Amino acid sequence: MKVILFLLSLHSTAAQISLKYNLTERNLCNEVKALGFFRCEDVEVPEAHGWSGGWCLASMAEAGWLRSGSINPIMSVLLSTNAAEGLLPITTGSNSGGSMFAIRYFTLRNFPLATKWSYPCYLLHNPFKDVCYFHAGFGAISNECYSETFNVIALSASLVYGKLIEKYGGPMGVVAVYVGVYFPFISGLPLRSGEMVWSKFVKSYILFDKRYNLPSNWLVAHTLDSPAQAGQNPYNFGYDSYLSRCTRAFILDKDKYSAPPAHNISVAWVCAGSANTNTGFAMAPFAIAGKSWDGLTAQSALSPLLKMFALLISYLMVKRLMSAHTLLTIKDSYTTFQGCKDGCPIMDGGFTDNGPLTPIISGSVKISPNRPAWISSIGASSTMATVKYLMGFGPLNIYTMAGVNVCPFVQGGLCTMMSKVRELATGTLPQLSEQAYYDLGNAYQVFRPEVKLLTPYCGDPLSYDLFDSECHADSVCDMWAVVIPSTINLVTFTADVYVIVFVMAFIQATPVSSRFVMTYLPQAMWVMQYYEHMDQWFPDFDAISPSKGGVGFTNLAGNSFLDYMTYLNQRLVGYLFDTKRDAHELIRGTAPACYYDIYEMVAGQAYDEPTFLAKEAAGARGR
Repeated sequence: MKVILFLLSLHSTAAQISLKYNLTERNLCNEVKALGFFRCEDVEVPEAHGWSGGWCLASMAEAGWLRSGSINPIMSVLLSTNAAEGLLPITTGSNSGGSMFAIRYFTLRNFPLATKWSYPCYLLHNPFKDVCYFHAGFGAISNECYSETFNVIALSASLVYGKLIEKYGGPMGVVAVYVGVYFPFISGLPLRSGEMVWSKFVKSYILFDKRYNLPSNWLVAHTLDSPAQAGQNPYNFGYDSYLSRCTRAFILDKDKYSAPPAHNISVAWVCAGSANTNTGFAMAPFAIAGKSWDGLTAQSALSPLLKMFALLISYLMVKRLMSAHTLLTIKDSYTTFQGCKDGCPIMDGGFTDNGPLTPIISGSVKISPNRPAWISSIGASSTMATVKYLMGFGPLNIYTMAGVNVCPFVQGGLCTMMSKVRELATGTLPQLSEQAYYDLGNAYQVFRPEVKLLTPYCGDPLSYDLFDSECHADSVCDMWAVVIPSTINLVTFTADVYVIVFVMAFIQATPVSSRFVMTYLPQAMWVMQYYEHMDQWFPDFDAISPSKGGVGFTNLAGNSFLDYMTYLNQRLVGYLFDTKRDAHELIRGTAPACYYDIYEMVAGQAYDEPTFLAKEAAGARGR
């Protein structure tokens, strides 16, 4: 009964603001139509957003991206961020720092513009622009990542709770995870204690999309280490048991949405599980023992014995760490956690899917009608590796710190350059050395084709190549992809083929970012050692570089990053409109051309060698 009343109250609210929504949308659409390059109805498409990345890097990236919808009403139509009129994505998946951004954004999004956002410095003229970059704040949604604020709060929390942290899991333990998430990111929000309960937070802050009369569902992603659900032996807590899962704001069952369970779980605890890199790092030495064998791994006669010994040590250590509260664990509380009677470790979603595409597609595939056909991913610098992994032809990016850009050098771009040099140098090694190099990588890299989520539309192998090159050229790229149903990913089978337009913002150095640096950033930045070559690496910030403010951002680093993300989607607005127009045609039943089929048809008309020679001979006789 409570659930029914809750849903009725939400739909009543929807009816009250529907007229306002229609009028405002009509006014916005008239403004857009007057520009002459598109109509609202051409780009109206059910969509999903993915927010990911590492802590403040994610928070700043997503804040800059969504801020453009507040300073430009046209962009609010494109990005579906007009909360006042109910113009929202149907599904929003968040992970790691994206979950911290999400809770702040959802709590503050109905606040006045000048409170939640700062005005972009690059849109000002000198001398105001220079002062803005060096001294302006970030707005309430992102001010938690101002370096002085962040560092003082983090240090104070660690001093106050240091003894408790030491007693309950240590510096990598459960209390350390919660303290590291709650105090810097959540404690300053205007949330009453009663609103911190997950079900109450959902009721107050998760809104409805009025175009399709569906909840704008929030899926808080995490990695669940469950041998039972992954179909592994019960003693294997290794990478083969890692699953991409989420906590849902609304639960869809038989085409009907219901409220979340009313048990006493905190929204802060949900976000802490989503950003829990500590458990992933503590598990890393033992998770590799459960890695599946292949032809290269099992070449020694002692391999079976060593494998059994490694699994025994791994199992004992995981159980020991769980009992010491070093690993954050969860027991059977929701239907998605069945098989965790004795507890399963949960950690940052980046250890399986930093998109987070798997939870988004798993939560979207059941929606009918109005299943999201346009899915975007913003925030992580290493999402490209995640896409390769989810398409089944790349390893899990566990050695890039689960999508968090951590580089030992002052400038994060140096690690990217060194990776390119390493790839070039590998081909020049002697044969035995090259084989040893690849054998070592094979032993420690994790490939899991069973969790394949996407495949190129109509099987064109060039799809990913074009996607990758487009990202490196323009900073935003798109790809048509077909969703692969699977039990392990909780992606149910559908009567029709689920095709999506996947759009991703590429948070690394490109010609677009270099042009932004040259055109808009103050010249006074170039005399500072950290920024003197920033046109070569911006916006590829290192996640914990002291020169940018540690985990947080200084005024200069933060404002330049926020401004670039705001600039980027406006600069590529025509391109983004085209991707939505394609998705709109898709949901109307118009499939895109399959160039691979055209290639095969044309290639089939090529002469074989005897025909070629006969043609040549006939031509010679004619002459």
